[in-house]
Amino acid sequence: MLLFCFNVGLSIEYDENNNTFQFSQLTVCDDIAPFNSYAYVCINDIILLFGGWNGDADNRNIVSKSVYKYSIRENKWTTFKNTLPSQLRDSIAILDEENNHIYIIGGSNNKSKLLSTKIEIKALSTHMKTK
Repeated sequence: MLLFCFNVGLSIEYDENNNTFQFSQLTVCDDIAPFNSYAYVCINDIILLFGGWNGDADNRNIVSKSVYKYSIRENKWTTFKNTLPSQLRDSIAILDEENNHIYIIGGSNNKSKLLSTKIEIKALSTHMKTK
């Protein structure tokens, strides 16, 4: 299991035979480190993360429209040049059964307005241009 939140990345593995957990710290790229509340989906050995929020509702309320890729095998982060059409946080991402399309649903914007967002992305576009 992989967990990402703000600047913390964690890999957790469970050994059923010995009933033990092993924890490993993962790197988090500087671009995504200020954020949480992003949508994400796992395709094979990569995790795609969409949008996010810096968690500061009072002062610098920043909601992202960026798209990030984390390669599990390479332990490498990539930020895409292409972004979401608008700022988005607290949404969900779903991969269809054929692994062809990613659907991003719901969420809210930088003014905490609830959105009825429906974004469809071709999964092959995960090879979009990167920064």
